[in-house]
Amino acid sequence: MKPVLGKNLRGKKAVSTTGVELGEVIDAYFELGGSLISLVIKPEEGVKEVRDYLDSNGLLNIPFEDVKAISKYVVVNFPK
Repeated sequence: MKPVLGKNLRGKKAVSTTGVELGEVIDAYFELGGSLISLVIKPEEGVKEVRDYLDSNGLLNIPFEDVKAISKYVVVNFPK
């Protein structure tokens, strides 16, 4: 995957490899060297597939190794 600026990820819709619309990327975690660790996704209202994976703030944290493509959408392998 080609490099992408973190600021370009915010606001993109995230979808699973099976086509489920997961929500919108609202933040990302980076290592000190700048490598992307994970994406923080605010889930769409009523998406039942994500319920068991939400953190205490009601957000999804997707490890970067599960990101399969970044273009108009962020495509992630979810759930593992």
